[in-house]
Amino acid sequence: MREQSDFLKKLKGSRSLLAPLISIRDSSVSEMISLIGPDFLIVDMEHSAIDIAELQNILIAAKPMDVVARIRGLEKNEIKKVLDTGVAGIIIPGIETPEETMDAVSYSRIPPDGIRGIGPGRGSKYGYGFAAYVKEANKQAVIVQIETKKAFENLKDILSVPGLDGCFVGPVDLTAALGIEFSWSSKIFVSAIDKILSESRARDLVIGIYTPLANRTPEPIISRGFNFIMYGTDREAVQLEYRNSLETFRNKTKTLTLGTDLMRQIRDQ
Repeated sequence: MREQSDFLKKLKGSRSLLAPLISIRDSSVSEMISLIGPDFLIVDMEHSAIDIAELQNILIAAKPMDVVARIRGLEKNEIKKVLDTGVAGIIIPGIETPEETMDAVSYSRIPPDGIRGIGPGRGSKYGYGFAAYVKEANKQAVIVQIETKKAFENLKDILSVPGLDGCFVGPVDLTAALGIEFSWSSKIFVSAIDKILSESRARDLVIGIYTPLANRTPEPIISRGFNFIMYGTDREAVQLEYRNSLETFRNKTKTLTLGTDLMRQIRDQ
């Protein structure tokens, strides 16, 4: 059996680890969020403008915190370059078949477990720690994203691929693909999520899910014991805090203005 990294052991042995999604390219944002004390960070390369060079800067800024990269898709060279930065693992979106999953694992593992090559990147201390890194390279977590109807239909075969470490549920895209409501009060939605949970746990795989910061009823997620939760985004945090602060300030301004106007009216009578 392939030896697991400390990060993967932490994932498997934990429930409800919170991992903010980083989508802002400025690495100082990641550094600031890492100081708040999340369990690890996920860098979104799928839906943001973050590239591999910026990913590396984020890793340096967030050190020693573990960082996982959600990459753009199943592309051999990108997987190799992202892993060379020294991330703790990758999440691969768009996976729909067991064959694609086998490719994902193969592209992520050095021989004899796969076909990945290793360059003198940050992960190998720019070549100075190459021999040590070669021994550790196949411990980087490989997680596939379940988000399409075809992936859901092929779920058992996808999760049965040797070498796969886990899956991540993209509930927004998945519900859109299945034509169902994204709501924990929906029996159809809950049934779909619980099926992915059950199949993952039957194979001792890590499983994660996304929830927005604005979610005020996280109990259904917490009670199911996902190993990790992609907990909102940095952009959402900025938007929510500013919106709430602006509303509070403006409401107080209106109240004080009304009070001042009333006092003036009384004084002028």
